[in-house]
Amino acid sequence: MLILFFLLLVILSLLYPHNIISYPHFIDWRTIMALTGLLVITTGLKESGYFNFITKRMLKKFHDERTLSLFLVLFSALLSAFITNDITLFIVIPLTFSIQSVIKNDISKLIIFEAIAVNVGSALTPIGNPQNLYLWHRWNISFLYFIFKMSPLVIIQLVLLLIFIWIVFPREKIRNSNEKNVEKYKKPLLWSSIILMLVYIVSIELKLTYIVLIIIILFYFLTYRKILLKVDWLLILLFMIIFIDFHIVSNIPIISRIVRSVMESNSAGKVFSLSILTSQLISNVPASVFISKFTNNWFAISYGVNIGGNGLVIGSIANIIALRMSNSKNIWINFHKFSVPFLLVTSAIVYVLFFLV
Repeated sequence: MLILFFLLLVILSLLYPHNIISYPHFIDWRTIMALTGLLVITTGLKESGYFNFITKRMLKKFHDERTLSLFLVLFSALLSAFITNDITLFIVIPLTFSIQSVIKNDISKLIIFEAIAVNVGSALTPIGNPQNLYLWHRWNISFLYFIFKMSPLVIIQLVLLLIFIWIVFPREKIRNSNEKNVEKYKKPLLWSSIILMLVYIVSIELKLTYIVLIIIILFYFLTYRKILLKVDWLLILLFMIIFIDFHIVSNIPIISRIVRSVMESNSAGKVFSLSILTSQLISNVPASVFISKFTNNWFAISYGVNIGGNGLVIGSIANIIALRMSNSKNIWINFHKFSVPFLLVTSAIVYVLFFLV
């Protein structure tokens, strides 16, 4: 996706060279700074090894596939609300592989539902995914109010997801093949990262992001330097390119006229539907940037782009991360067997409940 959006930037630069000097002004630097700090801290949480530790211990409490699947899906959804959807996948998918290696049951489909789960859970908070972070900053919404407004969507999707899990995964008994030792975790790194996360969220609310971000980077540089090397810096670069690309695209006359004609009445239902459709074409992060250029209805955009993370694999970067980590060709087809029906059912229910006039 980085390559695709970079190629788009090259093409746009050739077509509209007069815009190049303004590229830095097209980037929402508040969002970039906030995303940078969150990625650094969540990488610290991941590298502490705590989630591996607790999940492997809890595995002993599950006796059938359905219960195990329900736990891992709920765990993925909850975790993604606070440490972002992509970082959560880097924790839960290796855990799933680790579990698969010690049991005889085939739980490979679980990766698909973990991808859906992180899209669902991350919708709850402003820091759960990049599109929420952007929308949160753009409209200066309070942290708690954002959660309050997104809660109905998350509850609806979570209930549907649990129904899917109940149907797909049987109550077949888990058969252990061998035992592995439980790894220890790094307590100082875990607790320092948790404290920094809480401080950082408060700093974003108080608009002190720049100062606290410097402190965070200095802390990890002086104490856990390897954390900074493992941060997904390319995701930051991708987000910067997306801001530039879709600022230019939204100002192309023919595209601007088409989108404005579709949303002429500024109907919440149209904004919601267009947000879902655009997410299926260009992914939900650029879709949120693009649609926000034409309307101030952040509620309809946020519902649309978060639902739009499911459906086609391109709907969310998290989907691509999950499927690439699986190293299975068949999973790309199997993903759509579950993700597309989930998108259609969720979209219909949410539209009727919130946007049908």
